[in-house]
Amino acid sequence: MNNFQKGIYTLILLLTCCVASPIIFKQIWKNSDIKQQKAAVKAPVVNTQTADTDKPDATGAAGETQPTSEGETAPADATEAATSAPEPSNGNFAQSGPEYFDDALFIGDSRTVGLRDYGTLKNADYYCDIGLSAYKINETTIGGSTVWGALNAKQYGKIYVMLGINEVGNDIEYTASAYRKLIDGIREVQPNAIVYIEANLHVTTAAQTSLISNERIDMLNAHMRDMADGVHIFYIDINSVFDDETGALTPDYTNDGIHVLGKYYTTWCEWLCANTVSQGQPAEAATAENAQAAEPATFTSEPAETEAATQGRPQNEEFSNQ
Repeated sequence: MNNFQKGIYTLILLLTCCVASPIIFKQIWKNSDIKQQKAAVKAPVVNTQTADTDKPDATGAAGETQPTSEGETAPADATEAATSAPEPSNGNFAQSGPEYFDDALFIGDSRTVGLRDYGTLKNADYYCDIGLSAYKINETTIGGSTVWGALNAKQYGKIYVMLGINEVGNDIEYTASAYRKLIDGIREVQPNAIVYIEANLHVTTAAQTSLISNERIDMLNAHMRDMADGVHIFYIDINSVFDDETGALTPDYTNDGIHVLGKYYTTWCEWLCANTVSQGQPAEAATAENAQAAEPATFTSEPAETEAATQGRPQNEEFSNQ
């Protein structure tokens, strides 16, 4: 390479450096500025409201913390308040009398129809029907009202929900999603009410099918249990009262393998009374006497006409799986 060619290459290199250097330095400066801006953003401040004043978020779920607006700072005791908030306490239940249910609403399918017709909690309100499902509850009318009309018409202190047996043959995740939307909607319309999610009752071993099985019922119940927060929403499961040693509904307690006999709804109501929580704070654990009252051994005979009436109840059309 002669001197002339070297000079040309040197000139080209110098021109390239002159053109590229400003661009390179500008990008370095921009990246540095972005890092400084990110470092200046404050961390979200934990919402320190108490359980009584928590409000549903945009999806209706309660207890979610929200970031504060930019520039706000957390109070000095924010960390202490967050760590001292009540922990979920789904197991802490106490005995109450029938008057506890005077401001209660029961939402459910044919099992809840049985609770209404043969149970002892007559002062409660009931929004229930054979075949009612979480899928169709928005467009279903009972007594001329939708469930949302019923929920907006009166302020309730407690709301019990037992749905899912009609949907358990479908995709479990989809069914749980529909159930979650219902629970979130209830919390939005009735933010001051305690919501009880009742586990679906098992069926007898003989009543199981490929779609309606106790294994699938347990899978759905597990999703429902996860919806409880132990503050506003509680999960309760009476299956241990009615199950046999295999974890299936005891055949002696049912005529169709699906619904308990009419005389056992009294036991169901007694169990509900023994498993209640107080508004705004978890109750103390139920006493040994309360737990004993919920054992299957306490089943007592009732007039034969209640059992006969149960025998006339529709048996299987509830399992429409629609």
